[in-house]
Amino acid sequence: MSDYHVCGMLLQARPEKAPRVAGALGDLQGVELHASEGGRLVVTIEGDDYETCAGMMTRLACLDGVSASSLIYHQIDKEST
Repeated sequence: MSDYHVCGMLLQARPEKAPRVAGALGDLQGVELHASEGGRLVVTIEGDDYETCAGMMTRLACLDGVSASSLIYHQIDKEST
């Protein structure tokens, strides 16, 4: 069996920088933007292990324009191989 991780995050960006942050998310593997309004962005990260997801969470938190980030949800699914 192998693990499959899904993390849900809320990013808070300066409203004038939110479109640039949203655009940067599209270039990142395993990252999907689900909603954006008034500088708040709802994002999921998918990966094979927690370390991959944690590294991506750190990367998102450090994007230019992001002022805060919160992990809202983390699920681990077991896949049989």
